[in-house]
Amino acid sequence: MMTIYDKNKCLILREDPESMNKNPLNILHTIGFDQLYPMIRCQLKFATPIDSDRLIKAVNLTAQVVPELFCRYEMRDNSWQPAVKDASEVIETVDADADVDTTPDWEKNAQIRFDIQADGRGNRMTITMSHILTDGSGFKQYLYLLSDCYNRGAAAITGVENVVNLDWLEDLLKSHPAAAKHGDVDHPAKPLALPQLTNETDEQPRHNVSGWRLTPELTAALIQATHSQGVTVNDVCLTTFGKAVQAYDRGGDELAIPCPTDMRQKISKAHAALRIANHTARFNPAIHSPQDEPIATAVAKMHVEMQRLKDQDQFLDSVRSLMAQYKSEPIEKLQQIVEDNYHVRAIAFTNFGIIDDSRLVFEGTPLTDCLLTGSFRYAPMFQVACSTFKGQLNLGFNMIGTTDEVQVGRVVIHDMISRIKDFIAEAAIGATVIR
Repeated sequence: MMTIYDKNKCLILREDPESMNKNPLNILHTIGFDQLYPMIRCQLKFATPIDSDRLIKAVNLTAQVVPELFCRYEMRDNSWQPAVKDASEVIETVDADADVDTTPDWEKNAQIRFDIQADGRGNRMTITMSHILTDGSGFKQYLYLLSDCYNRGAAAITGVENVVNLDWLEDLLKSHPAAAKHGDVDHPAKPLALPQLTNETDEQPRHNVSGWRLTPELTAALIQATHSQGVTVNDVCLTTFGKAVQAYDRGGDELAIPCPTDMRQKISKAHAALRIANHTARFNPAIHSPQDEPIATAVAKMHVEMQRLKDQDQFLDSVRSLMAQYKSEPIEKLQQIVEDNYHVRAIAFTNFGIIDDSRLVFEGTPLTDCLLTGSFRYAPMFQVACSTFKGQLNLGFNMIGTTDEVQVGRVVIHDMISRIKDFIAEAAIGATVIR
């Protein structure tokens, strides 16, 4: 039995670990710890200082809804065991220049941490959440729950339950029998890659968060262009990122890049609920795209490919074996299943979508910026994380690398933006160059 008290020793939570989230999909994020550690990083900037006492109360309230937050992860049996008893143990105010990106240990510590730093007249708050506990969409739900608890107190969690069961996924798998496989789509023959740089200065790699933010005008132009071309912003971001990386391989003419998808979209509205858990699978699109192909043509190809995979619910292939064998196989076998169907790619893409600034509000403390990124990867591994906040598209990345390696990351994203501009231009004139 897990019992948690607030700082006044008042009981706020009693939870049996056996009843907590033992989602099989947690295991998707327990492989490759030596390559990347499973986390979601959120950086919030406030115009004025956030109220730390109020934040502690809010986090304690969220832990009543999501008790796993205060637990450590037990790899052996995919369970959660008590780690901390109060939010004050996971919230820390640190110096403005402190390193807030030291690698967490979800097997020893709580599944979330907050680091608050001075930032001008306000604060910068970095939230680090375990990806073993939840995915990007679940993390956004957590942000909204946190801000609601900050604003309304206990009223925000009245009648609120975090639903983590996967009955809907089991039903979906039953209604979609496995199709015949055509090649190893999760291990492409020509995976994208960036070059390994030579470190001639013996500089030690360090944690870096960087990227580019599009202006509101460019973001709006991109959205308008996708509407005119009948594609999605995700199609454009996925393709332009793939092409920017492909440019480092002169002979490359294939774009094979995994695209995560939120399976909550497949749950009927009648069962809509708070779901702070791992409900993500992934598509494995692959298109033939020569280096000099007009970007609008490549985007159109990617759109057709993604639509084909969506029509087939191909994302189910990435979790089918894990779900089928979860109850009968040991963790080591399940992790091998993940490696076969959901392995860590050197080049990765994720799209957090829109962060709703009308819902992410902290009363009395204006929020000016929100940046979501994923796990830190050792260069030359690389992931772009797309998200939109207040009408601006963010293209961010986390990297453990040298100054030169981080600069390569910035160049890749800058090239991605140049290709986005080319797509907008081609969409505007309704034509592409004949080559």
